[in-house]
Amino acid sequence: MGFGRDLRNSHEGLLKLQDWELKLLETVKRFMTLRVKSDKEYAALLLSMTQQTEKQEAADYVSTVSKSWSQVIRQTEALGRVMRSHADDLNSGPLHRLATLIRDKQQVKKSYQSLHQQLESHNHKVTRSDLDKLKVTYRQLSRDANNAKKSREAERARERYDKATAKLHNLHNQYVLAVCGARTQQDEHRRHAAPALLDALQRMQEDMTLALKSILEEYCEISSLLTEEIVKVHQEISAAVEQIDPLAEYQHFIEAYRSQETPETGVEFDASLLEETDNLPANEILWNTLTADSLQAMLSSATEELVLTQQNLRTKEALAEDLDTKIQTSQQSAERKSDCVLLLSQKLSLLELHHAVQSLRGSEARLASQKALLDAKMAAAAASPPPPPPPPHCHTRMTPAPSAPP
Repeated sequence: MGFGRDLRNSHEGLLKLQDWELKLLETVKRFMTLRVKSDKEYAALLLSMTQQTEKQEAADYVSTVSKSWSQVIRQTEALGRVMRSHADDLNSGPLHRLATLIRDKQQVKKSYQSLHQQLESHNHKVTRSDLDKLKVTYRQLSRDANNAKKSREAERARERYDKATAKLHNLHNQYVLAVCGARTQQDEHRRHAAPALLDALQRMQEDMTLALKSILEEYCEISSLLTEEIVKVHQEISAAVEQIDPLAEYQHFIEAYRSQETPETGVEFDASLLEETDNLPANEILWNTLTADSLQAMLSSATEELVLTQQNLRTKEALAEDLDTKIQTSQQSAERKSDCVLLLSQKLSLLELHHAVQSLRGSEARLASQKALLDAKMAAAAASPPPPPPPPHCHTRMTPAPSAPP
């Protein structure tokens, strides 16, 4: 049970969850602020009471009642100092950390929305928008090639046809590569990128839940007083805080917002594009005199882009590994439970690095699949020069140009 597996189509539910949690944190902050204020006022009142009592005229003799009363005053003054110290500790400790947690949680929501938008936009661009643009151009070039065959001037028609066919064949190759890349992108998005972002968000949510638990535990420790009545109250509070389990925090939420995975339409070569073409093969690179140079350029470009992507990927992986090690070291050396709040911004940076790594891995896989397609065609064709393109299958007979008179 987890975000990546069960909440792939629950984006709006996740946003509602984060909004609800932020409202809850603001409520906790208001409560804690009032507690600090009331404790300070109570401490000030206790100290004021003891000072006024001490100003009273001392008795002419020392009695047991007087000694006991003096001890009561001294202990009440000590209690006032303890309460004032606790109020200051609450203000500088849990309340300050809670404000940091709220800011970090707001940033997590903002980053998640941004990363989700980037992910969905990129996936839609590669698997839909780019393919649609290529298909429109493909159909136009197919019509241009067919129209070129119908000219009555054979020589001019042949020249126009060759140009139109070259454009069509080169675009065909681009479309084949785009379909290959889109298919890989769609699979990477469904199997890796989207679940990875959701799982990373769940880990951040659990880390922030742990941070809140640590803050509330520290709040309990500071505000606890050793009277029977207050001890009982704080035992109940502590028991409630102990029930917080970051790993189980979102189980009920997942059950409530569980969404069925909707089947996606696979990315396939649109065979209807070939209806008006001359025997162009689906999902196959064309190697002929019209495409040889552009294929070599495509291969060089794909190879260069793949190398740059792999270099960037290794850099991001190294940064993520270093940051993860730093976070682990900080966690082990933490002196206070709520120190984990101070690591949330670093964990968010780590989440964003992991997202970048996953995105680069998807790009690497997409580029590698396109390069493999080009490599296979170029390797198979390496032994011989490129053949001429297949002759056109004429639906209307071209009329030869009249010969010049002798």
